[in-house]
Amino acid sequence: MSLPARHVTVIQPSRELCGTTVEQFGELLVALAPLAEEDKRLREDRPDRRRRPGAGMRPRPFWLRLLVALTHLRQGSSVRATAAVFGVHERSVRRWRDEVERLLGAHGFRPPGAARPIRTLEDLDAHIRALPERHVLVDGTEVPRSSPGDWEAMKAAYSGKSRRHVVKGTVVVDQSRRPIWFEADPAGEGRTHDLTMLRSQLALMAVLAATAVTVVADQAYRGLPADLGEGALVPIMKPRRREFDPADAMWNKEHSRLRIPVEHAIGRMKWWKALRDWRRPVDRFDREGKAIGVLASIL
Repeated sequence: MSLPARHVTVIQPSRELCGTTVEQFGELLVALAPLAEEDKRLREDRPDRRRRPGAGMRPRPFWLRLLVALTHLRQGSSVRATAAVFGVHERSVRRWRDEVERLLGAHGFRPPGAARPIRTLEDLDAHIRALPERHVLVDGTEVPRSSPGDWEAMKAAYSGKSRRHVVKGTVVVDQSRRPIWFEADPAGEGRTHDLTMLRSQLALMAVLAATAVTVVADQAYRGLPADLGEGALVPIMKPRRREFDPADAMWNKEHSRLRIPVEHAIGRMKWWKALRDWRRPVDRFDREGKAIGVLASIL
């Protein structure tokens, strides 16, 4: 019996496949390859290692691991579908995705104009203090997820705003229209209000308060001036049973214009389809959100 004919396709980086052009993929490969080598060295030198370095199967080249991981994040496809496209095992896709997310976290956010990578809150503090415009933008974002198994978990994950089960995080943006920080909701609950989520992110809140810059936020953060005082810039609420003052309406229109960069930055993150439908455990959202935020800041 003759075998069916097979069509062989050469896969190369593209925006449609893995979110980068060939040139961008090369630059990202150059930036992450040394981090991958250092990560490999640390694994080989760990004290509890039983296998000698170099034993076992030879690892796949890093460019292939990076291409598979980026494609998985860009397409938002299942591990099984990504494995079928590249002809590898599902466990390899999971392992390579986790590796690239870890390396992107080590690389840090690098928006245009940043003097150094933003890997920690200390780096974020230094970056914000050096901004010439002296203001940053903050907004919450949510990603739909499947319904949890029990009733209490379903209530905790349900967002009254979007009327679906979600995971949430806070995004900080500068005027480059690129994210400079991402942090998932510590409670892991979709019902958490945006301002409550920010207040629970104590270290991030402390950085925003200590840098003495203006934080521009939408109506969900209208209680933020109670925490930051004049350092918070939020819209003016329309008074009940009274006409809205024309000057206040003009101010809100100008405020909306100021907030455009944060909407664009979140849009860049959602361009990676892994952040359009969450399929993984909730505790992985922070690491993957940071990794995609790093990609959105440098690509």
